[in-house]
Amino acid sequence: MTTFANRRRAAAQTAALAAGLACLASCAESGWRLPEEIRLLSGLVNGAVITRNGANLVFYGDPNGELAAAEKVLFTHHRRDVVWAGRALAAQGAKVVAPIAERGYFDGAEEFWGRFRTERFHDYAQQSTKILTAALPIDEPAVGGRAIDWRGVAIETLDTPGYTRGSVSYLVELGGKRIAFTGDLIYAGGRIFDLYSLQDAIEETETRGYHGYAARAADVLASLRKLAAREPDILIPARGPPIHNPAAAVEALIDRLERLFAAYFQTDALRWYWGEDNLRKRARRVLGERRIEWMPLATRIRQTPPRWWRKFGTSRLLLSDSGAAFLIDCGSRRIFEDILALQEQGGFQRLEGIFVTHFHDDHTDFVQAMAERAQCPVYAGTEMQDILENPAAYRMPAMTHAPIRPVHGLEEGQTLRWREFEFRYTYYPGQAVFHGGLDVRRDNGERFFFIGDSFSPSGLDDYCLLNRHFLHPLLGHFRCLNVIAAIEGDYLLVNQHIDESFRYDDEQLAFMRKTLETKKQVIAELVPWEDPNFGTDEQWARFYPYGLTAAPGRPFDLYAVVFNHLDETETYRVTPNVPADWRSEPASAEIAVEGLAEDRARFRITPDASFSGLKIVTADVAFRGRVLREWIEALVEPRAP
Repeated sequence: MTTFANRRRAAAQTAALAAGLACLASCAESGWRLPEEIRLLSGLVNGAVITRNGANLVFYGDPNGELAAAEKVLFTHHRRDVVWAGRALAAQGAKVVAPIAERGYFDGAEEFWGRFRTERFHDYAQQSTKILTAALPIDEPAVGGRAIDWRGVAIETLDTPGYTRGSVSYLVELGGKRIAFTGDLIYAGGRIFDLYSLQDAIEETETRGYHGYAARAADVLASLRKLAAREPDILIPARGPPIHNPAAAVEALIDRLERLFAAYFQTDALRWYWGEDNLRKRARRVLGERRIEWMPLATRIRQTPPRWWRKFGTSRLLLSDSGAAFLIDCGSRRIFEDILALQEQGGFQRLEGIFVTHFHDDHTDFVQAMAERAQCPVYAGTEMQDILENPAAYRMPAMTHAPIRPVHGLEEGQTLRWREFEFRYTYYPGQAVFHGGLDVRRDNGERFFFIGDSFSPSGLDDYCLLNRHFLHPLLGHFRCLNVIAAIEGDYLLVNQHIDESFRYDDEQLAFMRKTLETKKQVIAELVPWEDPNFGTDEQWARFYPYGLTAAPGRPFDLYAVVFNHLDETETYRVTPNVPADWRSEPASAEIAVEGLAEDRARFRITPDASFSGLKIVTADVAFRGRVLREWIEALVEPRAP
């Protein structure tokens, strides 16, 4: 074994020992213990083993490599950051038991990635991340309502969807105790591991996953109540310490989820788009008939646009008295063709520039085509520049497949004079982290602030957690509200999707700020992280580029990028997991990241000379005693040398 491998195993054993001691201390303080028939394998992921007649049945896996073999290993859901703990047992011959509803993620992992390499562009499904990188075929499907009999032990399967769509829990009676293995349905202390994993569609309102803010919270609530009705004595989740007071933990988690959604729906931007009946239906799934105190609509709403602009879908065409035009966003062929038709009809003479508010495909798909046709420059904030020029390097919702090159980057506060207009750029991370705003002033005093998709007259466009909505005082919607509050004089806000322009009063700005504070406070109670943003930002750690091509036998650079959501500098260790016969230099790296900042480490990856087919490179990420296995990924495809 190499020196590094020894260090890595020692680190894992140290972390496992710490977790085990913490668990023992918790158990000692609470005065309870597991039945003798079952042994807890505390580690980076929990494992639990029942031994009869010299044979082992294991829940979750063997995180520390303590067992020589097992007859069966039972998984509650498909997430690779948990399932890794059972792979070695399966490779040694253990039968894999896993939810039948998630067979496609176990048996068909390679097929998933084969589709996802292209489907990740224009992706509005937003259902799950951290998919297995290689198939782990299911030998025995777990079906809700059916019992698994193993050497006289009856293991009941309970459908408990929520953290993933097809999650199950397993209930076992041993030593007079009813023990439930609940996966990531609940974390100790009445918490849940994160919120972004709950993003999903809402069938009853025909809401696709992109707009379904933590929508599987409704499933979590139903599953928690179903679990509580079985009156388990002990819960053993996939992560964190066992839960020795299930009723109190379940009650606490239900309360926190309900409080979160009561705040969320107060400032729901979709209420403007889809109406109050739709909002009530979506809210009823988690809040029942509870009344929602939502924010009044924007106090000033202008129905008619000024004479000097035309709206085309999600685009605005600004028209100068000189006959020139300037475009904000261009997201579809229809917009592209309608603008060209207007030019042919004499509506304007030439297009002299394009500004892009953010990266989503319905704002960017035809920017490059329009820029080439008009031979005009494209502008965007420096925060958007790379994702627009290199979209394949990112994994974000609603990505365009069409790079925009070159993009002229605008710095914070930079102004651009165009005809009788002055443009001023500001970073505006409302609907998404890669998002800008454009303050447009006409020489006659008219002023409009183009905010992309960040607000509607009814509130905040924060419905897709995968867009990365930061809850820090000077970032995310907090920053956007500060920008609006600082604007002096007469102005109106322009959302690219909305015909009307609008404005909030001071009370509404304060209402939205208070709602954000409430959400941040509740999420801090809800997730077991050092800062609540780790539980809402799926990509606080990521690989760059996310998708790339490489020649067999030729090295390429891959960067681990970490956004530190803590206020102080923190060191993160990143350890790539490369395919067999590949090399990573270094094998591991530490990144010291300042508080509320982003930094990166470079890895030189060399594939083997016979590299063929799509490969998924993952990495473990560790900080503050946490070791998150296979936490981030990159997609590498072969190309000719």
